[in-house]
Amino acid sequence: MRWPWRTRRSNSRVVLQLGRQQLAYVQAPNSAIAPLAPTRWGVLDLGQQGDEAQLQQQLAGLGLAGGEVLALLDADAYQILKIDTPNLPQDELKAAARWQIKDLLEVPLDELTLDVMHVGDDQPRALKQLFVVAGSNRAIERVSRLGAATGLPLDVVDIAETALRNLQTAAAAAEDLAKRATAALLLQGGHCLFTICAHGELFYTRRLDWDARLLKRATQTTAAKADAPAPLGYEYMPGDDLAYGAGSGLDAELESSPLVLELQRSIDVWERSWPDLPLARLYLVVPEHGQELASLLQRELGLRTSAIDPAGLFPGFEPATHGPEAYAACLPLLGALLRQDERAL
Repeated sequence: MRWPWRTRRSNSRVVLQLGRQQLAYVQAPNSAIAPLAPTRWGVLDLGQQGDEAQLQQQLAGLGLAGGEVLALLDADAYQILKIDTPNLPQDELKAAARWQIKDLLEVPLDELTLDVMHVGDDQPRALKQLFVVAGSNRAIERVSRLGAATGLPLDVVDIAETALRNLQTAAAAAEDLAKRATAALLLQGGHCLFTICAHGELFYTRRLDWDARLLKRATQTTAAKADAPAPLGYEYMPGDDLAYGAGSGLDAELESSPLVLELQRSIDVWERSWPDLPLARLYLVVPEHGQELASLLQRELGLRTSAIDPAGLFPGFEPATHGPEAYAACLPLLGALLRQDERAL
């Protein structure tokens, strides 16, 4: 959602994500074209008491003012729902959506700010749907107050789903897959965000719980055997090239991952719902061991999988710059740097 009364500034773009205990920030030239080199990025700590006055002082001291400012909402600060598109003029869709979702929300409507966007691209289809984003007024006001106090008035409030869409679209374009459907899995803390996009637009999204055992499983299985890239469309029987049981060094409980099962369910739903858009790739956006996890998920899902290297799209964005914790916190913000506002509602 963009504030219509803001005038667009063009010299830089700043993305902020304010959590309960920290603020992650990224600054880069104002452009929606990768590669894009961030000029500053890092994390500011609020401390145990969540001292926002101290945070304002720290943020003001960074000297980030002067560019377009985007706030990326935390996952617990909004809901994203899908509804059938009402047969109404464009300017009435938001009001109609408000009443359609009122019984699906976890908090009262008057505590939320709503925005809508079309599901998928603009191809004519029999069934048209909308994503409805319901953001917490309190969370939006909190980051707005912080920005206003530090010379960073908000221009846009964004969400992780569209930021991840931008990131996977850039990765797909680099592989000449811009017109194909691709999936992406973002790891942030103990949770994952799964999206499917095609033609630069978001079609499908789910929030999933991370399975920490996958990391152990991935690093142990790939240490013994390096995987060659599989060709597109290759056939795979789950279980190939994996050695379980005695002598494998893996616990039996690792053979079945809830996350892998949920990913497979999502892929199955997609294949049934969109048979004309087969998935060409699954992209991983993870702070560490991306290639090992990609190899494991490729074997388990039968879908060619690769880890996005952020430094390839954002030169200079590497863990060594500010440490692994800051790197992991800022990783989800990168896609917001690539935001475009060309599409109408």
